[in-house]
Amino acid sequence: MKYLILPVAGESSRYPNMRPKWLLTMPNGLLMIEKSVSKINCDKFDKVFVIANKKHLDNFVNRKLLLTSLKKNISKKLELIELTKKTSCSAETVVNFLKKKKLNGSILIKDCDGEFSVNTNHISKKNLENSVYAVDINNIDLIDAKNKSYIEVDKFNVITNIVEKKIISNLFCCGAYAFRSSHEFIDNAKDLLKSSKNVYISHVILKMILNGAFFKYYQAAEYIDWGTAREFRNWQRKYFTIFCDFDGCLVENGSKFGLKGWKTQAIKRNIESLNYLSKNNNIYLIITTSRPYSELLYVKKILKENNIRYNNIIMNLPHGRRILVNDFSNTNPYPSALAINIERNSQELSNIFSNIV
Repeated sequence: MKYLILPVAGESSRYPNMRPKWLLTMPNGLLMIEKSVSKINCDKFDKVFVIANKKHLDNFVNRKLLLTSLKKNISKKLELIELTKKTSCSAETVVNFLKKKKLNGSILIKDCDGEFSVNTNHISKKNLENSVYAVDINNIDLIDAKNKSYIEVDKFNVITNIVEKKIISNLFCCGAYAFRSSHEFIDNAKDLLKSSKNVYISHVILKMILNGAFFKYYQAAEYIDWGTAREFRNWQRKYFTIFCDFDGCLVENGSKFGLKGWKTQAIKRNIESLNYLSKNNNIYLIITTSRPYSELLYVKKILKENNIRYNNIIMNLPHGRRILVNDFSNTNPYPSALAINIERNSQELSNIFSNIV
């Protein structure tokens, strides 16, 4: 039997004054825990367990709605486990859970504060092998390197050393650790917990390696890190909802009484700037205009001709001031809404975008 274990009972101390990080909403609407496994084939596992703190569930969620969402977005074979007693570390959380459930099989322990993709062809139908998923630090954007664990491997990709919070190689662990035997994990973790209450999963692996166990390294890709609130916000800032007016911003201002009517020239420089921004970020673009609905096909024609990827068009708005109202919080810091005013038919959009993105 193979089990995927997602321990999320910690206090999320690196996310002060927020909900527990695993319950934070991501830009695509998923919870962090759901997005963290979205690139992993959860069907490979016989069961998925989410181990949560009962206090967090009492204070922040509707259990029925949460479980429905987790089963939809992670696995139908998911079970939500509630811990009533606080644990000192993820190793203790997993040990207590395994002892209580009396699971017999192999386990994959996955952190909720990161996402990656991996080829799962090496996972057999019966068991997982001792293994660690890691990323080459040279192949990704900036991360908080000092807060990672690192591995050293030999020419056969067998792990020879694993160290917490110290850079010993270019390979850092991305938060997924497999053990072929749940009992081996329990035995080694319990020994470490006798002398320390701050045991990382990497400590358990190192103990097993020193005792002669073999752990394989598997390369992960497309890694995204949300280990701290700062990293979460830096990633979150790459997602925008932009309301962009059509007349005077993307095309020269038109009017049913004008010399050219509604059929005016595109403002190429502004369009190029918007397309560049869209290409390099995750943008939800809403086109706004006071043009009547009878002009919708023409607006779509211009947008298509200029390769503007939009999500929605709002027509027939009043010809007057527009006010955007949005809330802010620790998860979506102030200012959560910006207003940009440019002179009609000017080409200044590119300069403004470059200063705020």
